Amino acid sequence: MDDKKRTKTNRVSHLNGIRAFEASARHLSFATAAQELNVTAAAVGQQVRQLEDWLGVKLFERASSGSARLSLTKNARQALPDIQAGITHLSMGLEKMRGIKDKNVIVVSASPTIASKWLLPLLDEFWSQYPELDIQVETDVTLVDYLEKGIDIGIRYGLGQWEGLAAQHLMFEYIYPVCSKEYFDRMVVNEGMPNSLQGLTLIYDISVASSPGYPSWKEWCEKKHVVEPDRMNGLKINNFSSVVELAIRGSGIALGREKMISQEMQNGDLICPFGLAESQLRSQFCYYLVWPEDRALSGNVAVFRDWLVSKDLN
Repeated sequence: MDDKKRTKTNRVSHLNGIRAFEASARHLSFATAAQELNVTAAAVGQQVRQLEDWLGVKLFERASSGSARLSLTKNARQALPDIQAGITHLSMGLEKMRGIKDKNVIVVSASPTIASKWLLPLLDEFWSQYPELDIQVETDVTLVDYLEKGIDIGIRYGLGQWEGLAAQHLMFEYIYPVCSKEYFDRMVVNEGMPNSLQGLTLIYDISVASSPGYPSWKEWCEKKHVVEPDRMNGLKINNFSSVVELAIRGSGIALGREKMISQEMQNGDLICPFGLAESQLRSQFCYYLVWPEDRALSGNVAVFRDWLVSKDLN
């Protein structure tokens, strides 16, 4: 292969390395960058090292211990703003290469749980009012690049701050203990709010355990002045839908999210064992409508946003 062809090949082959570098530089962590890029931390580290070898310079100082394992070198700090601007322009270029999509199609991003438990049941009502508009729902558990994926608007659960996204509050959510009638009949507790949950099997949702403010048994017990049992008595699950399923099967008590379990509460699959009024707690996490902060909403997307907001879902 001649030098000209080799140079062109190298430039293309290191696009993944550039993305790995940019994500690692933002988070100062290969592990967190790997979660964003949906690859392993080892793969991110390898891509960055290959980029360093190709450039002939170090991009990160790597510490063997301490909380800050990665720090940017001077060269990397100076180059990062241009790299980030380049990635943004690449995403915009890719979006243009897709061509002009049907203006009547609105692409909405939501987690699988939010989509199936809350959004999809609402769409029949939306279509009855706006039959000319189509909704395409994209479900992904990872945080995706809205420009690259062609997403118009998303629904996210959190504290309302995501890099690169404008956020509009949609609705609050209450959390409270839930279990099956079968499990409730086996419980040895007095009526009303207990002083302690000792002796009960709690089901822990650890899907977003590292996010401050995500609903947890610890928060609920502290705010309701209830003693949390030894965690060894609990079940830890990294998927909220599976948490709900275990509660329905009678495996223990879960901390329910109001908007995600409304159907199960209505049909009796789940009950609140300590009384709803006494045990519910408003979550720090809320639902938000989000879209790229540097892109104005099109008319049809704004119609969909305004329709959801007008429903007064709190």
